[in-house]
Amino acid sequence: MKTLIKNGTILTTTGEIKADILVDGEQIAAIGKDLQGPFDKEIDAAGKYVFPGGVDNHAHFEALNTDGKTTNAGYETTWCTLLGGTTTIVDFCTNEPGMSLCESIDYRINTRAKGRVSPDFALHACCVDYRGEESLAEVEKLVEMGVPTMKLFLAYKGTALYMDDTKLLAFMKEARKHGMTMMVHAENPDVLDDARDSAAAEGHYEPKYHYMTRPQWGEAESVSKAVRFATATGCPLCVVHVSCEEAGEVIKEARAKGAPVMGETCPHYLVLDPHLMDNPDWKQAVHWICSPPLREEPDREYLWKALNNDTLSILGSDNSSIPQYQKEWGFDEELGCVDFRKVPNGCPGAPDRLNVCWSYGVAKGKMTKEKFVEINMEYPAKVNGLYPRKGTIQVGSDADIVIFDPEYRGTWSLESNPNGLTYQPYEGCEQIGRAETVLLRGKVVVDDAKYVGQPGDGQFIPGKPYGMAYDLLEK
Repeated sequence: MKTLIKNGTILTTTGEIKADILVDGEQIAAIGKDLQGPFDKEIDAAGKYVFPGGVDNHAHFEALNTDGKTTNAGYETTWCTLLGGTTTIVDFCTNEPGMSLCESIDYRINTRAKGRVSPDFALHACCVDYRGEESLAEVEKLVEMGVPTMKLFLAYKGTALYMDDTKLLAFMKEARKHGMTMMVHAENPDVLDDARDSAAAEGHYEPKYHYMTRPQWGEAESVSKAVRFATATGCPLCVVHVSCEEAGEVIKEARAKGAPVMGETCPHYLVLDPHLMDNPDWKQAVHWICSPPLREEPDREYLWKALNNDTLSILGSDNSSIPQYQKEWGFDEELGCVDFRKVPNGCPGAPDRLNVCWSYGVAKGKMTKEKFVEINMEYPAKVNGLYPRKGTIQVGSDADIVIFDPEYRGTWSLESNPNGLTYQPYEGCEQIGRAETVLLRGKVVVDDAKYVGQPGDGQFIPGKPYGMAYDLLEK
């Protein structure tokens, strides 16, 4: 099938182009003017921006808690990401109970996600069952399976998620041999436990103590350690969900010295205020419990600047769409109140990522359209070895295309911005612009801002090793 997208303005990382796009089957066949037909379908993009489908570097769907319970909404909710203009999610795959990393990846691709995921998807490995040499030997196999990235948790001590220094060092050494990029959740667990337990000992259990007991310096210290390990081993590192200036400055200094380090932040850290957790209605306040926590305005403004000056290179959603009933697991029957330490951490955001970045970045003059494409499409695709198949509008690339209406004005609500849950963390926020039409590998899956695709439209997209972070080793 041949589709012509005409009269639009194409956004790239280097500027704007007035040109038409010919889609033939699943790929982009031509870009230019006066493209010759016949065409099976024509889409008029006059007055609209046309840019690549978003690539979300950081998604958690159907993630498992350490007790084996599902703590995130399922793949049946991934259609919402397409409404927001994201056509590829990079999901984290933890060890399935009793399975190795490679077995878990195979199960995720061929059983758990098959026929259920709406956008295309790639995977990060995420070790929560370290088996020594057996786990290390899987790194090479993971890369061969199209999974060239892995995330380790440096927080959550005392759970299966936690990876101590010995494991971090061993994985980094092995990853470097095979072109794998390492990712870390960087918060010092001892700092957090000390602050959290001290607050509880004084009788403070309300949700607001979540952000009050996860200090910036605890995040910065953990980032610093991970950066030093990356520098020593030569293993490229992506520090995910950076939330504050102290942590960002560690990355900035490391990059200035030539360290193979990149950083990511998330839309909620750019826009949402931690005092939302001050709400006396704890069932509402727990919606914004995520880790690292939301920060005050100075940190939020710093993060915008860090994205613009390449201190931070990627905007990932850290989508953790935890249902309301699971958020309420934080209620302690014995105490007779909510205990912030027991509330599942996480905030939904995959469907909102591009809209937040445009509404509060591009539309407010805090970010150029070129930078918008860079941090949301091109760089995430490059880091994960998906470029140029994903993250760009080029001849031969997958026809993942967003036709975006910059004139749209609205207000965030669960009805207009569904996320698969019963609450919307951006409720009431101003929205400027939205995806009007979205193509996934040439198929229209969003039309007139309504989802028209089918569950299972998404395919697993294998990544290639030696992603973008490895380029830093050559400088």
